[in-house]
Amino acid sequence: MRALIVHAHPDREAFSAHLADAVRDGLDAGGHEHRTVDLYREGFRAAMSEDEWALHRQARDSKPWTDEHHELLQWADTIVWVYPTWWSGPPAILKGWVDRVWTNGVAYHHTDRGLIPGPLTHIRRMTIVTTHGSSRIVNMLEGDVGKKMIRRTLRTLCGWRCRTRWLAMYDIDRSTPADRIRFSASVRRNFAR
Repeated sequence: MRALIVHAHPDREAFSAHLADAVRDGLDAGGHEHRTVDLYREGFRAAMSEDEWALHRQARDSKPWTDEHHELLQWADTIVWVYPTWWSGPPAILKGWVDRVWTNGVAYHHTDRGLIPGPLTHIRRMTIVTTHGSSRIVNMLEGDVGKKMIRRTLRTLCGWRCRTRWLAMYDIDRSTPADRIRFSASVRRNFAR
């Protein structure tokens, strides 16, 4: 497995950062390669500039500001999304990463007939590792925005063989240290396979 871990949390001491470590530990235990994009640590700019928007539908070579991220997408066969769920969805920086990196010629081909998947069909797995302050029921009522964005939209750009897994800890605001240890251990085990 060649896993690209995309982590989005501004606090280095947050449980989300601990979960990203658990993912890496599990991948190491399973003998898998991995690379991490830590969006806050690298100061990723989520907002698309006017110049970027003007070039949005053009091919990859016209977007040098995200070439490193494009290369990581081409390298990976697995994407692991690690983030807290805020206001029913992922942090804005993660959505901005998708807007700026999953572009024409990288994640899809833009044609007169619409968007056609293709360039990312080598990605076989996507796993979402997230936390929710509220319960599973509340998140379902709110629409599971992050889950739908990745499982229904981005997965389709990776081809029909791409599988997704959802690892979520609900009610984290009321969780105990033992609850967090159990969830972290299950995340680690999931990636050690």
